[in-house]
Parts: sequence; C-alpha cells; structure tokens
Amino acid sequence: MSDEKIQADSVEPSFTADSSKEAMSDVPADPSGKKLRWAFRKVDVTLLFVVFISNVLNSMDRANLGMAKVAGLEKDTGMTGSDFNVVASIMYPSYLVCMLPSNLALRKFGARFWLSFITVIWGLINMCMAFAKNRTDFILCRLFLGAAESGATPGALMLITLWYPRKMVTSRVALFYSAFAAGAIIGGPIASGIMKITNPRFKSWEWIFFIEGLVTAGFGLIMFFLLADYPDKSWLLKKGEKALMRQRMAEDQAEGGHRAVNMKRLWDHARDPLVYFQALILFSANFGVNTILTFATIIVNQLGYSPSASQAMQAAPGICGFIGILLSRYYPKWLRNHFFSSIFCSTWVIVASVILLATANNGARIFALCLLSFGCFGNVGLGPGWLMSNVGGPTRAAFGGAINVILGGLGGLCTSYIYRNKDAPRYMFGHGMNLFAGLLSMVVATISYVIILRRNKKKETNPIDISHMSEDEKIDLESDHPNFRYVE
Repeated sequence: MSDEKIQADSVEPSFTADSSKEAMSDVPADPSGKKLRWAFRKVDVTLLFVVFISNVLNSMDRANLGMAKVAGLEKDTGMTGSDFNVVASIMYPSYLVCMLPSNLALRKFGARFWLSFITVIWGLINMCMAFAKNRTDFILCRLFLGAAESGATPGALMLITLWYPRKMVTSRVALFYSAFAAGAIIGGPIASGIMKITNPRFKSWEWIFFIEGLVTAGFGLIMFFLLADYPDKSWLLKKGEKALMRQRMAEDQAEGGHRAVNMKRLWDHARDPLVYFQALILFSANFGVNTILTFATIIVNQLGYSPSASQAMQAAPGICGFIGILLSRYYPKWLRNHFFSSIFCSTWVIVASVILLATANNGARIFALCLLSFGCFGNVGLGPGWLMSNVGGPTRAAFGGAINVILGGLGGLCTSYIYRNKDAPRYMFGHGMNLFAGLLSMVVATISYVIILRRNKKKETNPIDISHMSEDEKIDLESDHPNFRYVE
C-alpha cells in the first residue's frame, strides 16, 4: 500500500501547524515514518476491526429477514401480497428520521458508549422478532430496528475520519463496508445451519432471529471495552504514537475533529451539489447491495432450490462482493483516480443486470448475481471513501457522512419494493431497476469528477485570499482552504 506510506517529506502543506506547536512539542523523531505506520496498524487491528465486526453483524441482522422468508415466515405469520415488502422497507423511515439525533447523541456521549449501546439495542430487537406473530408485530420491531441502527454507519464513518488522514480514509472505508459482503458470505450458511435446530420452542426462522440477535447484543457489550473516542484516549497507543498521529492529522487538516460543528459552514456545505452527487453513488450501489443481502436467497429459491440450499448459496455472491470491495481500495491506484474506478464497478452492475434480464438459465442467473455483487460492493467501498476523502474538517465530515448514509438508506428503501411476489420467478422489474442504478452511478460519478477538476483548477489559478483571516477562520474553511485539493 504505497499510497499509505507515511513519509516525512510526503505530507501535504500544513495550515494548522502554527496553532498546534505546543501540542507537537512531545513528538518523537520518526524520519522514516516507521513508528507512525506501526501506530496506524494498531488502530487497524483494534478500532477498525471492532467496527468491522459490528458491521458484519449489522449485515446479518438486515439479511435475516430474507433468510426467514424462505424458511416459512410469510406462511406462519399470514403475510400475503406485498406485506413482506412493507415489512422489509419499514425500518428505513425510522432509520432516516433518527439518524441526526443519533449522530448528535454520538457527539454528546462519545463513540465508545453510543456505538456500543445501539449495537446492544438492535441485537435485542432482533431477538424480539423471534416472538413476532403477525405483520403488525414485525412492523413495530422493524421500526425500532431502524431507529437503533441509524447511528451505526455514520458513527463509524465519523470515527474513521477522526483517526486516519485523508489518503488512508478510502481504503479504511472500503474495509469497513466490506463487512456487509462478509455478512452475506457467512449469514446464509449460518442461517442454513440454524434451520436444522429441532427444538420445538421456536420455528426454524424464529431461531434465526433469536440466535443472531443474541450474538449481536453480546458483541455490543464487548465493544464498550475496546473502542476509544479519539487517538488521545486510546488504551493501546503509547504516548509518542499518539503525538505522532496528532501531528499527522494536523498536517492533513483533520485535527478539527475535536472542534465543534460550525453552523454557518454547515449551511454552506448543505448547498454544495458535490456532496449530493458523490452520495448518490452509494444510493445507486445500495440497490445491488440490498438485492444481495435481502433478496438473493429469495431469487435463488424461486429458481427451484430448497430453502436451506438457497440460504447456503448466498455465500457465492457474498464472496464476490467481498472480493470486489477489498479490491476497490486499490482501484484508485490502478485506474489513476476514483472516477475511473467507479465507472469500472458500475460497468459490472450493468452487465450483470442485462444478463439477469436476458436469460432464464439458472447457472447464468446465479453467475450474474455474483457479477452484480462484485460491482455494487466495489462502489460501496469507493463512493463513501471518495466523499469522505474530500471533507477537509469536522463540519463537512458530519454533513457529508449524514447525507451519504441518508441517500444510502433511501437506496435500501427503494430496493425493498422492487422484488415483488407477483414478479416471481423472473423479477424483471427488480433487475431493470438495478440496471437503472448502474447507469445512474455512471452519470453522477462523471458529474462529480467534472466539478472536482474545475474546483482544483480554480484553486490553482484563482485562490481565495486568507491573509486577513484568523487561524480559526482558516481552519473553518475546511475544503475551501486554498491549500486543500479535492481527491479525484
């Protein structure tokens, strides 16, 4: 990962160093950057690993509804017609409404407490779904589930931007989002194994909710002892490593993570079209992601496979998605920038959708689901990473992260209605919507790229005058600072 090597002569121009001289007085000598790289590796195996596992469980808890459907949930609860689609989608309104309050709570109580707390809560809610007897019970559980999960992804993304410099954000965000694919890999086989439990206390689909929810709640308790809000509060890093990280983050204009959100700048960012265009990449990608997580088992089951075989076979597209999202961290290096990388991923989504629309062959359709997973999960790693690499400070990070997850949630909401019972077994409408999402992703990535090129050129030819500004005013400029360059 040569793009992540921390070298003394490769940092970007510093425009926060003057305000941080006193804080940097205890920084140890590290001319080769070896100590700093080791510090970030420690962060990788603690903070990044913890939020990764939390996201794996999040993925499994979202996907278990589709697993339960092929195990008999609809029949046992009396659901008919579009009832299942309503149940699948109902979590997203509360997810979106509660996102801002959850983010505010995270800043008030700290990531260590808040992320642990909501993980325990959504695990308990999943356990409650084992006792649901009808559509109304499931709707209530899913509404509370959306509220509980609303702070998980934006909270984790905010943590990543506070612990890593910008050039390392994309790869870490890709690793974080790869947890969704990892959940798809293991979720199906685990559900298939749980279905073999013969204890009469629960039906097979009820055991899926109960056991997976119990594991999630237990891990939430463990998170409290492993997470830290900021590098300065880390229980693993040594004093010198904390100082080196503080210096590197200051040089990267990320030290502002300790600063309060600037409401005036928040309004400026809210009017910036670039934030929305980049967030639409995740919106588009989530069509494919939610197809794999929630509906892949159902699609395969409609091809004539048994419920347990359909659940186990979800691992195949899950593996392809996991490979796609892991490779996505290298695409900007191999393909020169994020734009061409996103176009590459969207191409696979389009090809997969065309195959699903064009053929009824079982083997070809399962192969197409694998291609769809490879492409959409690649964009899940690229889109948020591209956006969060261009924040420049805490205010834009908070707003950009929230908009990114809101539009991603809207993508999930839309996907809940595109695979309808009446369209089985071909699901032409659902596959057509995935084709549309792939094309939309190409369009918004192109627009984002053009905007970034123009803004970087303007910074070179006509930078704003900051000579009259105070140090705090310079920092609050964030991405508008003349030394800041947008990542292409």
